[in-house]
Amino acid sequence: MRQLPHALLALTTVALTVATATPAEAASRPKGVPKAAITAQVKKVVDGDTIHVISRGRTLKVRLLEIDTPDWGQCWYNAATAKTKALLPVGKPVYLLRDRDPKDRYGRYLFYVWSHNGTFVNRYLVRYGYARAMLIKPNDKYIKLMRSEEAKAKRQKLRIWSGRCDKGGTAKPKTKGGTAEPKTTARTGTDPRFRTCAEANRNGYGPYYRGRDPEYAWYQDRDGDGVVCER
Repeated sequence: MRQLPHALLALTTVALTVATATPAEAASRPKGVPKAAITAQVKKVVDGDTIHVISRGRTLKVRLLEIDTPDWGQCWYNAATAKTKALLPVGKPVYLLRDRDPKDRYGRYLFYVWSHNGTFVNRYLVRYGYARAMLIKPNDKYIKLMRSEEAKAKRQKLRIWSGRCDKGGTAKPKTKGGTAEPKTTARTGTDPRFRTCAEANRNGYGPYYRGRDPEYAWYQDRDGDGVVCER
């Protein structure tokens, strides 16, 4: 049997290390997290689609697969980054699932990511307008799902599809009949707070879910379904 070159052998070892879950990890994971996903710990959120995790004592730079959030300086960059931080708190467990190609050209590991409570983060960011679907060949495991969720966000004109800019976390008041709408207040790690869900929707925000989004507590859940500011 021909031996692998040292560099290739090292890469193969790392890939196996970050792509295999132990039985104990698989048994303790939240509902909905794939059995093949491995457990790591969130070390840092760089932006909406890039995080650093600790896996088996090593720090890995991770790029979330099949999504693309706004870059620094673009509209909704702050909102997307804040939402990823809220979904993936530093120090909490995170579950990572690889596809065919383990790394991108920048050396970042490519993963689908689930949060400590089982939220499929890649999907969530696309569904609620924080990111667009983006195929990173040959990794296409969930691309049909991502495009379907993107279509829903577009129809509802959520965030990056709203035609508005969040101006770094503060929605721009629009005028109607010469009267400016009330200004909103930006809060760290959350969307701006509006007086009503109707105002939030007009500015590209919502919906919010009980137990997941802190913004849920700001509005009245009249039908008690655990969702506010739905469209």
